[in-house]
Amino acid sequence: MSQMILTAPCHFGLESVLKKEITDLGYDVSRVEDGRVSFTGDEEAICLSNIHLRTAERILIEVGRFNAYTFDELFEKTKALSWEDYIPKDGR
Repeated sequence: MSQMILTAPCHFGLESVLKKEITDLGYDVSRVEDGRVSFTGDEEAICLSNIHLRTAERILIEVGRFNAYTFDELFEKTKALSWEDYIPKDGR
């Protein structure tokens, strides 16, 4: 995998601390919002972030982005994402 958009949720008020932790690891922060910080990174960034970020609750991978106004639209657009890039065919 190449560069991905990663999001690290955190407790409200800790966004600036989390931003510094991410930049100290050498990653570029793209967006800071209430309760979350987004940055770009690869598979190694996911591993290192999970180990070293003290104020992050977890690391989320942005698999896709779209608008959905009904549950059916949400289902169809989610189904259309390229899940095979993340989960192998025989994945369990």
